[in-house]
Amino acid sequence: MIAPSPLKREAEAIIADLGLLEVTRQHGRAEVVGSVALDLIVKLDIDIHLLVDTPDLLAVTDRVYHGLLDHPCINEVRISDYRADGGVKIGIDAHRGPSGAWSIDIWITDRVETTAFEYTRNLLGRLTPAHRSAILAIKRAYHARGELRDGISHRIYDAVVDKGVRSEDEFRRCLEWVRRGSLV
Repeated sequence: MIAPSPLKREAEAIIADLGLLEVTRQHGRAEVVGSVALDLIVKLDIDIHLLVDTPDLLAVTDRVYHGLLDHPCINEVRISDYRADGGVKIGIDAHRGPSGAWSIDIWITDRVETTAFEYTRNLLGRLTPAHRSAILAIKRAYHARGELRDGISHRIYDAVVDKGVRSEDEFRRCLEWVRRGSLV
C-alpha cells in the first residue's frame, strides 16, 4: 500500500473540516470518487457522489445545500440542474486550502448508474505504479494548458489502463482514433 500523496491528505482534511461526508450521508450513500479517491490529483478538485432513495432530488438538494451553508467556512454554494442527465450538482467553486483554491462538487442522484462508485472501485483495483505515473504525467500536461476538464480525466484513465497508453502523444493519438471512429 502506497502512502497517500500530500494533495490527497489535503483533500481528505478539507472533506473532514467541512463535514462534507457527514452532511451528505444524512441523505443517502455518499462516497468520494474521482481523482481524490484514486489519489491521482493534479487539479484541485474534490468529487462526492450522493445516491438517494427518492426521485425528489430538489428536496434533497435543498437539505444538503442548507447543511453546507451552516458551516462557517462555506459562504457560497452553486446548484446546477442536470435532472435530464439523472442528477443535480452542488458546487463550492473555491475553497481555500494550503495548496490553493479547491473546487468541490457533490453529485446528487437516485440512479446508481450515474454515480462513479463502481467505476472508482474497479479502477482502484487495477491501477499499477506505471499506470499512476503515466496518468499523472498526461493529466499534468493537460492541466498546464487549461484542458483538464469536461471528463478528460476519465478518458485518460481508460486509455492508460485499458489501452496501454503511456504518454501524452499516445493519448492524443488515441483521442484522434476515437474521433475518427477507428478505435472502439
